Amino acid sequence: MRDLTSGKAVRPDGGRTALFAIALLTMVSFFNYMDRMVLAVVLEPMKHELGLSDGELGLLSGVAFAVVYATMGIPLGRLADRTSRTRLLAACLGFWSVMTFATGLARNFAQLFLARVGVGIGEAGCAPAAHSLIGDYFPAHRRALGISLFQAGGIAGVSIGLMVAGTIAHSYGWRAALMVAGLASLPLLILLLMLPEPAHQSAGKRDNAESLWASLAALLRRRAFLHLNLGLGISSFGIYGIGQWQTTFLVRSMELDLRVAGFWSGLSHGTGGIIGVVCIGALTSYLMRRDSRWELWIPTIGYSASAPVFAAAFLATDWRLCVAMLTAGVGLSLSTSGVALSALQSFAEPWRRGTAVAIALFTSAMIGLGLGPYTIGLLSDLLHPVQGEESLRYALLISCASLGWAGWHFLLASRSAMKDRL
Repeated sequence: MRDLTSGKAVRPDGGRTALFAIALLTMVSFFNYMDRMVLAVVLEPMKHELGLSDGELGLLSGVAFAVVYATMGIPLGRLADRTSRTRLLAACLGFWSVMTFATGLARNFAQLFLARVGVGIGEAGCAPAAHSLIGDYFPAHRRALGISLFQAGGIAGVSIGLMVAGTIAHSYGWRAALMVAGLASLPLLILLLMLPEPAHQSAGKRDNAESLWASLAALLRRRAFLHLNLGLGISSFGIYGIGQWQTTFLVRSMELDLRVAGFWSGLSHGTGGIIGVVCIGALTSYLMRRDSRWELWIPTIGYSASAPVFAAAFLATDWRLCVAMLTAGVGLSLSTSGVALSALQSFAEPWRRGTAVAIALFTSAMIGLGLGPYTIGLLSDLLHPVQGEESLRYALLISCASLGWAGWHFLLASRSAMKDRL
């Protein structure tokens, strides 16, 4: 692999350029997830100012973002397989940052919806390009750690974003929180344009004439890849749904104010997620030297165990116990997300990596980002005549079942892993 700007070799095993790359990409992931999830902390004041229902809030936090995120992910993933990934990533970051800022200027539901669509378009190109870069900067046995560090940046973005946005929204209003989030990531554009673009591994073997449908067919014929995608999608239903609504749950059911709810929601997400994802990523890199199926067994265990823990959080009546259980649930579920995403590259050729990640994003976006927040909001509206202000509690409780279901698909993927692994 060579630095295309200087002609010097870029070591795929942790050289200075690779370390700079993972540090920068982790920061990109930080702002990617912060701008995606910042809406979660301002749903309640937004609802009251604009007169929105829980179902409409679910559409804004879910469907408005997810449909274009899923739709644009595949063509942008294909573009990442065929062009400069660093420039693509810079363009996408600039666009989603501007659209996050624009969300804070919206005056009605239609304008909010269009702004969230714009955020989805920009963010759709982030993961395919970044994962492909990490795949070329790191060897296979360290890839899980590299992707886990990238995911840790995203978890930190959600955590710190929720805490900072809650403080800003409490003091200056929800619009200011969105505007600050949008502007904060723009300086990374310069650093991305300075990042060396590594040559695609096995570039000489790549078939640039291969159609999208041929790539999709080749990947989806592998049962391990198929079940891995289903597991990622179904787990996203629970993770994104819970993530979007947990701050509102703390406000409504635990009677915390917005600043305190945002702080504890962000802290639980960060404490459980960041520590878990880095430690599990390192552990998986070690275990895979003994048996490569650990990259599927780890998500099986993590997602299955998180379901009852999250259920305990939503059944709790004391906010401290609730936050403790949320922290544990996030730790179990998100700690395995980097491992699960890294496993995609074990079942895709190097020249199909961007497409493989885009397929996973499509599945996760449509099932998780799209249906997760919206379904929980809709269930809350439907349960409200019976449960009143506690309707959101029971809607979240029902959603926990999706995490156990996801664990089953990762187990099925492990059974075909040895046959389908490249």
